Amino acid sequence: MKEKNQNIIRFYLYANTLKERLRTGFVEIGIEKERIESVAEHIYGTLILGIMIASEYELNLDMEKVLKILTLHETEEIIMGDLTIRSNITREEKLKLGRECVSKITKNLLKKQEIDNLLEEFNERKTKEAKFCYKVDKIECDFQIKIYDLQKAMSYEKAKEDLKYYGDRAEIVSKNAKTASDFWIEYDKIIYQGDEIFESLIEDIQKIDKLVKPKN
Repeated sequence: MKEKNQNIIRFYLYANTLKERLRTGFVEIGIEKERIESVAEHIYGTLILGIMIASEYELNLDMEKVLKILTLHETEEIIMGDLTIRSNITREEKLKLGRECVSKITKNLLKKQEIDNLLEEFNERKTKEAKFCYKVDKIECDFQIKIYDLQKAMSYEKAKEDLKYYGDRAEIVSKNAKTASDFWIEYDKIIYQGDEIFESLIEDIQKIDKLVKPKN
């Protein structure tokens, strides 16, 4: 087998497992649906939102970089899984483990260093593209939890259990949470502070009261 083909096949087989890996946070919070979003579907969601937000607001971003980061940002989860606020792991520990996992997956790839650098850029959140991708990653999750809430697939009481992980934000989240999805959305709002686009978008997502299906 040609080495380049071997690298392609190996990487794809790794990445393909994300189609079956369910989003841990949705499992832990007890989403009551026959089928819960996979990590791969989350990646698709971030790509769609990233394209739409950048397009509608005519943002001056390196979209090739943005789309690469959004496509690859969950690579670490192929090995380490989808760690959540309930995983009892610090951000520093998670970043270290993530780097080790990514390095194992990208080894031997021609563009290994580029991929590793893009994911490190995402984690550092210093460039405008990385900051944008980080917010898109978070708001996609908030949007999906809102959808589950509107589908009556989650429990207010179960969502409330996460308050014990919210530290000094628990009080304000508890005060403002009127629906089950509000617990996640209110907790994440601090991420969007100072960004008019994302602040307005999360407010409007939170106001959605029904799901609209496309007409045939």
